[in-house]
Amino acid sequence: MTSLDRLQERIGAPLYLVGGAVRNEILGLPVSDYDICGDISPERLKEECVGLFTIRDINPRIGTVKLVGEGESYEYTRFRRDSYPMDSGEHTPLDVEFVSTPEEDAFRRDFTVNALYKRLTDGAIIDPTGGLADLEKRVLRTTRAPEKVFSEDGLRLLRLARFGAELGFEIEEETFAAAKRYASLLADISPERIREELDRILAADDKYGVKGGAYRGLCLLHEIGLFAYFLPEIEEGVGMQQPSKYHKYDVFYHILHTVDAAPTHLRLAALLHDIAKPLCYRENGNFHMHSVESAAMAERIMHRLRYSNEKIERTARLVRWHMFDFNGEASLNKKRRFVQKEWEVLEDIVALKSADSVGTGYFTRNEFAESLLSLKQEMREEGVPIKVTDLPIKGSELEGLGIEPPLRSAVLNTLLERQADEGAIREADWMRKEAVRIAEELRRK
Repeated sequence: MTSLDRLQERIGAPLYLVGGAVRNEILGLPVSDYDICGDISPERLKEECVGLFTIRDINPRIGTVKLVGEGESYEYTRFRRDSYPMDSGEHTPLDVEFVSTPEEDAFRRDFTVNALYKRLTDGAIIDPTGGLADLEKRVLRTTRAPEKVFSEDGLRLLRLARFGAELGFEIEEETFAAAKRYASLLADISPERIREELDRILAADDKYGVKGGAYRGLCLLHEIGLFAYFLPEIEEGVGMQQPSKYHKYDVFYHILHTVDAAPTHLRLAALLHDIAKPLCYRENGNFHMHSVESAAMAERIMHRLRYSNEKIERTARLVRWHMFDFNGEASLNKKRRFVQKEWEVLEDIVALKSADSVGTGYFTRNEFAESLLSLKQEMREEGVPIKVTDLPIKGSELEGLGIEPPLRSAVLNTLLERQADEGAIREADWMRKEAVRIAEELRRK
């Protein structure tokens, strides 16, 4: 018997499993989060949980607490009705009224398939809104008039796209039409919440194994009209044609196909890799240097969505270099120096380049990108130094060589870069002489 079963025995009044856990059990999908509810106050719940769960308050005002036990955790919410400011799109209810039955609680929820209740005392399924029929039809429909549901909480617009992507469900006609009419409510949602939903959409394939989930989720964001409120730059590529020799799709759909082909952890970079193509075309009449401009735009967009500095730096770096050696014409030493400089992210750059090639609609691989991985292995076997600290000479030795402090960092970095070249000499004595020559070069500049 689990701690939850023992809690149910103590309380007497029925508790209910609700939402995604019930939905997924019926569909045969994995369950990661367990939400429970009932007509029990958080205060009484705390009393009954002694010895079974530790209670953490999440939002006492709306009757929500976290139950944490030995290998078990649940979020408990008391049955309630919510009231929101009119047409605000706010995520938090203004007023809360506690009620006593799942039938009353169900209609505050977003979609019928998320408003299913499983009574823990006997396993009975309670379906006040028709969620079972919608599960059978694989349809997403709001629990009430969709205008009311979306106007109460603008985040539900993104959740609609996410559930459509993760579950592979269609969206009921009236629900879809209302989502389009109320798309502007997304402007009231915080960047952090938007970012969280975007990340989930980009990983939609992985949630339940629905192939093409991320692609479909991004299409839904476009069709509903949600990109305008957090990533308007991407829709500038709609209808912008590219050279037919290399691309089957316009800029927008090429980006989406690249996302679809990319590993999950690179999908944000894939989403932003060509974001500046429309800007470049407007300013220059071509797409030259779009990778550089896209990296700069990616930084601004990610700051706007409150990504971490580490994530921003890495993603912009991948975007910046996704066009390196596009035609396979770079010299060997240029490629070797590139591999050395981008050593720790090279596999991700190659994977993004390969996804970019697949996203053209014409190619299944990128041989030029793959060759960089072979080159990295060759350089590893040769013992090519990758960091300044890998060099056999140290900065402290440069004083004895007559190299002044302002030049020492530049000397070591230049020496390191030249060590990537084919046939470079690796002996320490030779490097000391080379360091002196490099210092002289720098003094003449």
